[in-house]
Amino acid sequence: MGFRISFLLALFLSLPIVSRAQLSPASIAAAQKYSATHNGIGLIVKEQGRVRFEKYYNGYSGAPLHIYSGTKSFFGVLAVIAQEEGLLKLDEPASKTLIEWKDDPRRGRITIRDLLNFTSGLETGFEEIYGRSSEDKIALAASLEATRDRGQSFIYGPGHLNAFCEILRRKLKRKGISYDDYLKRKLIQPLGIQISRWREDAHANPVPSAGMYMTGKTWIKFGELINAGGVWNGRRLVKTESLAQCFSGTTINPAFGLCFWLNGYAKSEGAREVDVEEDLELDPMPEDWRGACLSTNAPVDLVCSLGSTFQRLYLVPSMDLIVVHHGKPGHEFRDYEFLKILFENAESEATTPQPRKTKPLFPNLFKGLKKD
Repeated sequence: MGFRISFLLALFLSLPIVSRAQLSPASIAAAQKYSATHNGIGLIVKEQGRVRFEKYYNGYSGAPLHIYSGTKSFFGVLAVIAQEEGLLKLDEPASKTLIEWKDDPRRGRITIRDLLNFTSGLETGFEEIYGRSSEDKIALAASLEATRDRGQSFIYGPGHLNAFCEILRRKLKRKGISYDDYLKRKLIQPLGIQISRWREDAHANPVPSAGMYMTGKTWIKFGELINAGGVWNGRRLVKTESLAQCFSGTTINPAFGLCFWLNGYAKSEGAREVDVEEDLELDPMPEDWRGACLSTNAPVDLVCSLGSTFQRLYLVPSMDLIVVHHGKPGHEFRDYEFLKILFENAESEATTPQPRKTKPLFPNLFKGLKKD
């Protein structure tokens, strides 16, 4: 697929955990004030295992809410777990399982990885999947056409993940479990995540692109798994090197990995901040996101599970930082504005790191671009 850029420049066990806060209290307060005046309704900041800030406002009390596309990131992690277990390979042709794609000149070349980083060339599937009909929306995704060659465009829409889940469903059929049962067994139950409800189609298929409802406190558990390199409460749920694959972008969109938004291009020449929600509402949506990042003022290892109406799970593994932001419909909030405020003077209270005689969880993270 050309080049990918590795963005998870974090989880350095070669550096000690600092004993004091890394975010400035004034910056956290200013970020919350920005949120409150820009369609935000809640903010939680957890740093180095301690909740430093938690506040709900503008009529919200902390109840479960729809995280929309924040759901996608769970399936990115599930995919690399499935690869670990030999259920699939990310670089295998999707047509190995979706056999109806085999003879199609475009769909026949699509890999599972292409589906998960939205560069498959498939049409968006918005109307077909989110429209009101009684069809099985997971199976329906296999009938979507490829309108572009793989790797040549970033096309955001539910079609990719529904097609991935149809692959997963067919592969799991011989085991007698569904794709959502597999998700429960591998991530939801081990993490103790409480999903208050799922958005489903008429066949009770959970919507993988935007189906989960949960609280911010619950969502944080998923972030803790990421920041710990795949370990939860002393139990390894996913290998660190497998998890790292979720944080590799593509040339056509360096700001998107396997269902996570990334900031790895932030310090590169030609980096440009994008407003994801605004850009995805353009008609037509942009397909070329080269040079994109979330914030030139935030750490390069910041990754984000991002949902509509400003639902955000920001993670900075190098700081052991998790920030949950909740919002409501509107057009006020901007990630790059919020992050600039949040990370102002971020190192002012940190102790000076000293090398530790331990191997980093992610070796060779500064290699930059690499070939497929």
